[in-house]
Amino acid sequence: MRDSEFIRGKVPMTKEEVRAISLSKLNLGTAASLLDVGAGTGSVGLQAAVEYPNLTVFGIEQKEIAVALINENKEQFGLTNYEVALGKAPVELSQQYDRIFIGGSGGNLAEIIQWSYDHLPEKGILVLNFILFENALEAMNVLEESDFKEVEMVQVGVGDWTKLGKGHYFKPQNQTLIISCEK
Repeated sequence: MRDSEFIRGKVPMTKEEVRAISLSKLNLGTAASLLDVGAGTGSVGLQAAVEYPNLTVFGIEQKEIAVALINENKEQFGLTNYEVALGKAPVELSQQYDRIFIGGSGGNLAEIIQWSYDHLPEKGILVLNFILFENALEAMNVLEESDFKEVEMVQVGVGDWTKLGKGHYFKPQNQTLIISCEK
């Protein structure tokens, strides 16, 4: 999905190229449920809900303005398989999720990673996105000391073709570090 399809606000959004890779890493084709932690604009979970109508998506977001934006987009896309709650992970959950995506942690990353492990079934997949190296390194250290398997990190750099005077250049987006692993 293109970024332009989403109602945008002042809430950070996972851009479409990074979203495509993150969704690929989540391997949603065999999943029944996705937990979107630190959902922001909800772009990852919303796109997953659009592309996989049988997937149940639950988002957690700590900012009221972001929850309102997610609900606007949910309505715009006519989605019935996406729900969002105001809260800061880790929150009490009554079920496990086949896939978990962490787009934001709010600073308690180690606790959220352990909480994610506890809410994934065997072979469940966890994907995390970061723009800050320190946060990605913290996550890698925690994951490498945990029982997660197949821990991988890739760096994604995207530039948009942009006119500048008589010429063009690739205006860079934030470099994004994508970590994926399996329980």
